[in-house]
Amino acid sequence: MLEKKMTSLLVVVTLILAACGGGGDGSAPVTPITTTTAAGKAVDGYLTGASVLCDTNNNGAADVGEAVVATDGQGNFAFAPACSSTIVVSGGTSIDTGLPFAGTLKAPAGSVVATPLTTLMANSGMTASQIAIAMNLPAGTDVSKTDPMTNADLHKKTLAMQQIVQQITNTLGALAQDSSPATIQAIYSQVAKAVVTTLTANPAAALVGADNSVDASLVSGVVQQSVKNIAAANDAPLAAAKTGLGGFSANSVAVLISSAVAGQAAALTTASDANLLSQTQSLQSNPTIANAAYGVASLLSSAVASRVDLTTLGRALSQLNDNNAAAGAAVLSAIATQAQLAGIPVPVVGISDWSQPSNYLAIQKDSIAINGNPYTLDQFLSGVTLPGKPTSADTLSLAYAVVGNPIPKNASGVMTTRVSLGAEMTDTGSSGLVLQLIVDQADLSLDGNRQLSISVPAGASMYVFVKAGSSAGANFTLAKISENQFIEITNNNLTVNTGTVLKHILSQLGGQSVALLAGLKNLSGTFNMKFVVSNLNVRSETNKSAVKGLSVLVTGSGQPAVSGLGIQGIFTIP
Repeated sequence: MLEKKMTSLLVVVTLILAACGGGGDGSAPVTPITTTTAAGKAVDGYLTGASVLCDTNNNGAADVGEAVVATDGQGNFAFAPACSSTIVVSGGTSIDTGLPFAGTLKAPAGSVVATPLTTLMANSGMTASQIAIAMNLPAGTDVSKTDPMTNADLHKKTLAMQQIVQQITNTLGALAQDSSPATIQAIYSQVAKAVVTTLTANPAAALVGADNSVDASLVSGVVQQSVKNIAAANDAPLAAAKTGLGGFSANSVAVLISSAVAGQAAALTTASDANLLSQTQSLQSNPTIANAAYGVASLLSSAVASRVDLTTLGRALSQLNDNNAAAGAAVLSAIATQAQLAGIPVPVVGISDWSQPSNYLAIQKDSIAINGNPYTLDQFLSGVTLPGKPTSADTLSLAYAVVGNPIPKNASGVMTTRVSLGAEMTDTGSSGLVLQLIVDQADLSLDGNRQLSISVPAGASMYVFVKAGSSAGANFTLAKISENQFIEITNNNLTVNTGTVLKHILSQLGGQSVALLAGLKNLSGTFNMKFVVSNLNVRSETNKSAVKGLSVLVTGSGQPAVSGLGIQGIFTIP
C-alpha cells in the first residue's frame, strides 16, 4: 500500500568499485557511475503488467532486436543481459490505485527505478541535482537510485509530477479530439520534455516550494512549451494531434488550466500519509480539467485570444469540485463574460458532466461470453468452468457500447485507429503449458451509425509461442491472416474465433513437437488467461472505471509485445 514503507532493497545494478592503486597519496576510492540496469522497478505506485523496453536507438519504440520485458505483481523487471540504454515503460496497472497507467516513463541507463521524475533525466535531460532543487528534495537525492515508495516525501512529489504531466497531457488530447492511448503516450512524452525545458530555463526556481505548494507560473510555462513541442514534433502518433491543436492559443490554454493543475499537484504534496492513497485515486481518475477545456474550446481559439482574459475562469476552475456550487456559478459567469468579449456564442456546458469520463468503449453488462455462455468479469476473474473440451467452433466475445468518440479521425475525417491484440494462456498445474499470441496490426473503425468494424491489413502477422512440459517451446509466425478467419465485429460485438486460432496453431505444430501437439489437442486443467487490445480506452459500463492495464509478450528473441487495456481471468477445462 502507498502508506506503508517498503523494506526491501533493490539490488539491481552491476556495481564496479575501483580502488586507487600504488601511489599511497591518500585519495579516496572512486566509484564509477553505473551505466547498466539489470533489474529495477516501474513506479507510479508499483506498476504490474507494464512493458519495459531497453531502447537501444532512443526512438521510444520497441524495434526488432530490442529487449522487452514485463513487470511482475510488485513492479519488478529484469534484463538479461543488463540494459545499457534508456529504459522505457508503458502500460500496466498501479497495484495501489488499481488504475491503468496511461503515460510513458523513462529512466537513464543505470537507474534502479523508472518514475515520472526519472523520465526528466532520460535522453540527456535534467540532472539529479537539478531535479532535487526543482522538487525541493534534500541535497544529494538521486531519484534514479531511490525507490519513491520507500521515502514518503519523494513519493508525494513523484505523484505530484505525474499529476502535472498527465493532466496537461489529457487536456491537450481532449482539445485535439484524440485521446487514443497511442496519442496520449506521445503527448505525455512531449509534456515531459516541456517540463525539462521549463525547469532548466529557471534553474533557481522551485516547482515545489518549501511549504509543498506548487508554482502555477512554472506549470503555465510547461503548458505553453508542451503545445510548442507538439507543433514541432514529427512523431507519427502526433500527426492528428498537431492538426487538432493548431488553432488553439497556448497562452489561453495555460491561463485556463495552470492553477487547477498546480492545485491538484499540491493536494498530493501536502496530503497526509493516511489520505494519500484515496487522494491519488481521486485525482488521477478525475477528468474535470480536460473536459472543462474541451467544453470551452471556442474561448481558447487563437482567433479570439487577444479579446479574452481567462484568468478569472481559470481561478474558478481550480476551485471547482462536485460539491462547490459557488465555484460552479463562478465558472458559468466567467464563461458568459468571456464569450461576450470574444464576440462568440456562449459555450453550452454541463459542469456536472465534467467529472465523468468521455470518449471510451464500455464493456456491456461488464461481461464476457465464452462459446456463447455469458460470465461477468468478476466471475471470470474468480474462475469459471467451461462445459466441455475445446473445439474448432470456440469463441470469446465482448460487446461494446460506444460512448462519445473513442476513435480519433484520420486526415480524411474517418474515425479509425490501428490496434494490436494479444492473448496469453498459462496452465496453473503441472503441464507447464503456455500459449502466447499477438496480432501485430488491425484497423478498428467507427462509422456514422456508431457501429464498429475491424479489418486486418495485408501485411499483418500473428506471432505465436507455445510450450508444454519441459520442452523449450516453439515460435512461429502466421504471415497471411484474414480477419474473417479469427476475428469479427457484428453489432459492436467483438468475437475472437479461438477455435480457428487453435486449429491454425495445431497445423503449424504438426512437424515440430509431439509433446506440444499432444498438449494442445488434449487441453484440460485450470488456466490463467489475459486478453489485451492496444490503443483503446475501454471501461466498465457499470462504474465507468478503466479496465486493467495489461501486457502480453511473446517469448523468444525479436518477438513483439502488446500493452493496453484488457481483461484477465481463470477458466477450467474439464
